[in-house]
Amino acid sequence: METVAPAVWSQGEICRRADMIFVTVGNHFQEFERLLKKVDEIAPRICHEFLIQKGYSKYVPRNTKYFDFVPMRAAMQYIRRSDLVISHAGIGTIILCKENGRPLIIFPRRKKYGEHGTDHQMEIARVLQERGDKNVHIVYEENQLEQKIIEVMGKKEIVQVENEGRKNLIRTIKEFIEASR
Repeated sequence: METVAPAVWSQGEICRRADMIFVTVGNHFQEFERLLKKVDEIAPRICHEFLIQKGYSKYVPRNTKYFDFVPMRAAMQYIRRSDLVISHAGIGTIILCKENGRPLIIFPRRKKYGEHGTDHQMEIARVLQERGDKNVHIVYEENQLEQKIIEVMGKKEIVQVENEGRKNLIRTIKEFIEASR
């Protein structure tokens, strides 16, 4: 498969099937192949179409549609039209998912795997897990991802979150930063 975003976006559709899971690794320059390989492995077993934003990763998915990068407007549309978003612990993606009431599985980048220079994404994930938001789910290891997708997609009711989530998230991040000083 080639990079699909421009063709898909220009047609005004995200994917041909109604059920889509959008996976994003953000814009960080380090690869995040651990997530991409796992999603590509489990995609044939999940009854949803996957669309992956793979960033700088060299891994080429075989079982999903993918692209490297798209403009922010396009990424926002993918999030809005997704049934589920799987993402690194990037604040921008977290806020967009909360604003649009999209369920989110966070799979933080880890320093020990060379996916980031620090473990701040692990810290963000832990804080969000402690908050207990019903639309935010945390997965720390690859072997937990498939079951979490099945669990989240199997819920009959997605919890719609009002825009208060953004304010609460920003407050939590500020408190975290202040406590770290």
